[in-house]
Amino acid sequence: MDLIQQRILEIAAQLPGYLGYEAKERRRDMDKYTRGQLAQKYGELDTYLARIQKKAPLDVVVDLENLDQKLQRLIARLNTALTGYAGWFDAAQIVEDDIDALTQFDAALANGVPQIQAALDKIAAALKSDEGVDDAIGACAELLDGLNARFDAREQFLATGKKPALTILPPSQPGASPLGALEAKKQLDAEIVALANLKLNDAVSFGGADYIVAGKITYSNTAGSFWAFLLQDGGKKLWVRVGPGEEIAVCQEVKSSVPSPLPETLTHDNQTFTRADAGQAKVTVEGAGGVKRGSVNYARYNSDAGNRLWLEDFGAETRAMAGQVIGIDELKTYRR
Repeated sequence: MDLIQQRILEIAAQLPGYLGYEAKERRRDMDKYTRGQLAQKYGELDTYLARIQKKAPLDVVVDLENLDQKLQRLIARLNTALTGYAGWFDAAQIVEDDIDALTQFDAALANGVPQIQAALDKIAAALKSDEGVDDAIGACAELLDGLNARFDAREQFLATGKKPALTILPPSQPGASPLGALEAKKQLDAEIVALANLKLNDAVSFGGADYIVAGKITYSNTAGSFWAFLLQDGGKKLWVRVGPGEEIAVCQEVKSSVPSPLPETLTHDNQTFTRADAGQAKVTVEGAGGVKRGSVNYARYNSDAGNRLWLEDFGAETRAMAGQVIGIDELKTYRR
């Protein structure tokens, strides 16, 4: 028995019903099934983490909430990932090596279940003994970051049919080249540029829903450019903000006063937000009514829970948006 066959059997043991993707016409259904099984198993671990949180002292609550967000993000992505997004499952050129690569990704994600279980056990034991709590939480966070990175690679493989050029390993795993971070940075920069170049009537999928780009705002100042895209699905609206820097956020317009000058801190939805960035920018607004230009005073705020709040004063009108940071891999774009 070769290594690949052994890995398939390992997955089969952890995910009852897994068929090894041996038939093309069944791969799409089995991909959905595999992700569903993994989401269920990680969901059980999230329930375990919730029990740990209830017994934890207040000084580690925030750290445990951050772990919970990482775990819930992985679960949500497993539940909502698009299946065979570029027609990969139907491609005639799929060969055995490609199938083997997919089973390797699934094996890594399945192996993460006992790894996270053991990490949570260590956190529970550390809390009980009041020793090594920070180290235990940090180790679990690294595992979750590695699993989310592995899922990124899996999604890239399914979307393109090509194996990722960069082998993504958990941060603590030996053997990862330090130059890998540079390659990952180049790839991320290219993806952000592609996202920033979206045009009106392009399509974007997020959270299992498909949207049309109905509006685009380009902000420009001495520090560079950043963007906001209005997405519409019938009467449903969503904003995606790209930048400054590499940050991607999904936001909704909210009712909130926009004081002048923009304050250092403010409260919204029972959360305290601290100003992280502010300035003035020239804006180009594209929409159904054509193209308009002007300027805006803006401020971006962060909360302790990792949420974002944007306040903007365009002079004749003001706008507030609230939302959260997402991974760029959570968006799928389709050009006209």
